[in-house]
Amino acid sequence: MNRRSIALIGFGALSHIFLEVFEAHLADHYRLAGIYSVPTPADGEGYPLFDSLEQLLAARPDYVLEFAGVEALRSHGEAVLAAGCDLIAVSIGALADDAFFARLRDTAAAHGSRLHLPNGAIGGFDVLRTMSLAGTEQVVIENYKAPAGLNGAPYLKGRALAEDREELVFRGTAREAIASFPKNVNVAVAAALAAADVDRAQVEITSVPGLRQNTHIVRAKNALAEVRLEISSLPDPKNPKSSTITAWSVAALLKELAAPVRFF
Repeated sequence: MNRRSIALIGFGALSHIFLEVFEAHLADHYRLAGIYSVPTPADGEGYPLFDSLEQLLAARPDYVLEFAGVEALRSHGEAVLAAGCDLIAVSIGALADDAFFARLRDTAAAHGSRLHLPNGAIGGFDVLRTMSLAGTEQVVIENYKAPAGLNGAPYLKGRALAEDREELVFRGTAREAIASFPKNVNVAVAAALAAADVDRAQVEITSVPGLRQNTHIVRAKNALAEVRLEISSLPDPKNPKSSTITAWSVAALLKELAAPVRFF
């Protein structure tokens, strides 16, 4: 079998989860060209490492997987797509910047590459995209996380959230949410883009002390349907701002791309 190649940007917690899933479920269809991360890890743990993005692109991987955060996507996204590589972006919050999103889209179109947006920790993109064809009238994304998963966000201005009471921390548009909580609501931007846009989708963020799972509820409505999606997933033990299932969703997308039968 002619296996396609993948390369990773980022070597943090989600990358490590993905690599475990890759070895168990994707090795028959893909090979790992290497990993690029800043700073370069002292120990590649047996995985091949790239010293620069240029070295990564010179390997001509079929798919580049971004696990490194919004700034990494901003810095490297266009170059990856311009090189003719498909890009699977985890840090979808960066796409709340309309001009940046347009540049990625135009670069992909000009160079025959594609930008893939995985379901991450939220899911349901199929039904949200279906509804968007007829125009989604209302989209609300509710996010529930333990205080540790929200503390440190710019919106809080150094305030630590209470550990003894539930608190509605934020209510606003998806564009406002990602600016206020840049490491917490990639899922909200993803759902907003799938269903409507970042200015029409409303986001609520609630701190729930003792909550063991990150919970996201998407409510969407139009003339075709009224949808309520609820997903609860375990936070990454090494990074409570992210959900473990995010890395699995990237693996599932790659599995789908290699399969003779596809689900939408």
